[in-house]
Amino acid sequence: MKPEKLFNLIAGVTLIAVGVIALAGNVFLTTKAWKIWPVIILLAGIGLTLPGFFGFWRRGLGSFFIPGLPVLTTGAILLYASLTDNWEVWAVAWTLEVLALAAGFALSAFFMRVPALAIPAFIVGINGLMFAFCAVTGLWESWAILWPIEFLAVGLGLLSLGIANKSAGVKTAATILFTIAGGGFFISTFISAFNKGILKFAVPVMLLFTGVLLTATFLMNKSPETSSTPTENPVQENLTGTQSE
Repeated sequence: MKPEKLFNLIAGVTLIAVGVIALAGNVFLTTKAWKIWPVIILLAGIGLTLPGFFGFWRRGLGSFFIPGLPVLTTGAILLYASLTDNWEVWAVAWTLEVLALAAGFALSAFFMRVPALAIPAFIVGINGLMFAFCAVTGLWESWAILWPIEFLAVGLGLLSLGIANKSAGVKTAATILFTIAGGGFFISTFISAFNKGILKFAVPVMLLFTGVLLTATFLMNKSPETSSTPTENPVQENLTGTQSE
């Protein structure tokens, strides 16, 4: 089946499902059935995401993961909040939107075979994890000492790109960013000593992680010693030159 026909099929089925749910919601509006209205957004997310899995055959379809996963996540959160009447969940759940976007970039990079998309995947993903950490703990002030994580995120993206493309130059750029991040975490370590709770340990852990990345990148960039190629026998060279004359 051609990708265009497959996309039309998925879009058609999604619209039919949305129409059925909308009709059922209007019929049973007087009951609590209306609470399942987020299923419409959930199905729209599924309809946007499914074409991405055919990115191996048609690379452009892999880009559907980028809008599809955030819409799918939005529908899931809305459905949970609607069924439980726990709308306060958005105070933390919004960070899942950022992580879904990062996952969309990562899946697009894989299915479209475009390693460069790993860079936004790591940047958005690591920031999403940082947002989730702050939203759960309420420690938004942690950005003051965990700011080197931005250099770390870009470095991880470049490292993935360098490994995929076997580019020593890109790996070197990643090493530079890891070094900057390590220097930032080294400075922040002294500040974190005056903090209480998890922040007292978060910065040293990040410092160790950055050190491991630097060491691993150094070992990957270390080229094996080139063995000297044996030179031709001088006597043979002279004979060859004599014959040519």
